[in-house]
Amino acid sequence: MQPVAVIDIGSNSLCLLVVTRLRDGSLATVAKHKHAARLRDAVDVNGVLSALAIDSTVSKLQEFAKIMANWQVCRVRAVATAALRAASNAQTLVDRAANEAGIAIEVVAGAEEARLAYLGVRHGLGTGADGPILCADVGGGSTELLVGCAGDVRAAVSTPMGALVAARHLLGDDPVGPEQTAEARAALVTMFRQPCLEVLRHLPELAVASSGTIQRVARIARACRGQMIVDVHKMVLSHAELNQVIALLAGAGTQERRLAIAAMDPTRADNLLGGALIFDVLAELLDLQSWTVSMDGLRMGVVSELAAAL
Repeated sequence: MQPVAVIDIGSNSLCLLVVTRLRDGSLATVAKHKHAARLRDAVDVNGVLSALAIDSTVSKLQEFAKIMANWQVCRVRAVATAALRAASNAQTLVDRAANEAGIAIEVVAGAEEARLAYLGVRHGLGTGADGPILCADVGGGSTELLVGCAGDVRAAVSTPMGALVAARHLLGDDPVGPEQTAEARAALVTMFRQPCLEVLRHLPELAVASSGTIQRVARIARACRGQMIVDVHKMVLSHAELNQVIALLAGAGTQERRLAIAAMDPTRADNLLGGALIFDVLAELLDLQSWTVSMDGLRMGVVSELAAAL
């Protein structure tokens, strides 16, 4: 099979994933590129995405187009999520990407984003995801909750609150300590109460967390035990461990001290607390004792669907 590719234009980052099918039928990643675009931060209070961010994104998409040509990619799907959903001038970027990079961007709705994340989770967990599962995907600009069973979507809800938004608009500027954390958490409880009630009606058997946020929280949780690991796929992160990481982040107070935390990813240090708080609030409202971490999400969902169609 010729390689297929997905371009994920998210609130935090711009990613390219190129995948091919091996002889045994499994999918293998042959190229992976990531750019810290922070598009959600580039959307101003009037909902306008900055010209600089558009220029930078188009330039990176041109680089991605060359990489895909080198790999002779036969099919590509470029999906944009919360940042472009929030941008009133998103069409400007869509048009320029098509004209200057030859890439057709699809700005997907929250429900479609949730469905794709669920497909990725199912692919990554295999038979462990055949029963009713809750998939929680906390991105930079939004959070998607979905309950699915054996590939069928039973409920999906999207909320325009993600790690970057929580950090910027609820936690605010440094120093950020326990007081700001408690206030932000109270606001998140109010925001996520109804979405959680919607998914609770479907009684999922397993709660799976996907996104860069939960992966980094899981690594810090293990570092607290003296275990420095990168692969946290299928790791069970208890609610107590999550709260330990939140206390560590809130206790740090400043960016300098957050960067000193063991296993901290410097590209996420300024917004990790916001994302961790969302997972904490979801766990409380859904009465969860733990999250099962998935390192597969939207991007793998897209490529698995593309590959299945060939």
